[in-house]
Amino acid sequence: MRPVIESLGATKRRAHGLRARIITGERVHNTLAPAYRPDASLEDIIVRAKQAADGFAHPAFRVQFNSTASFRHGAQRYPLVLRGSDEDVSSLISFQRKLAARMRRVGLQVEAGFTPHVTLMWADRCIEEYPIAPIAWTVQEFVLTIIFQGISRHIHVARWPLD
Repeated sequence: MRPVIESLGATKRRAHGLRARIITGERVHNTLAPAYRPDASLEDIIVRAKQAADGFAHPAFRVQFNSTASFRHGAQRYPLVLRGSDEDVSSLISFQRKLAARMRRVGLQVEAGFTPHVTLMWADRCIEEYPIAPIAWTVQEFVLTIIFQGISRHIHVARWPLD
């Protein structure tokens, strides 16, 4: 799916005349549960996240995104994202809630307000929601990733298959 998502990003950038760098390769992802613990080291957070994920049994599921839109932040860059209808992302929302609950049980704080999306780029301005041909796939694994914001670096720490 990555090539399709990357191509869509390039098309959107051209069509709207956006100044942005498209998210590509291993950086294409759907963030499920950004976790933190203010009093903990990165190593401790990784250990706790692995504890939450180990033994987490969940069936593979289908997800579909069918529109693009910008998230409005107070910053100078705006994420242009893939979005899905409530029905098309309901399994993803269910999975995220279960995973977030496990993370909280091991002492991690998980951001509230999950909005299923895949970021295409961080653009110089917002664009309104626009329907696209559906992009769908079966989610077969989840990954613990350290994301270094601002320098476009992602490190995959561990992977877990879904049943």
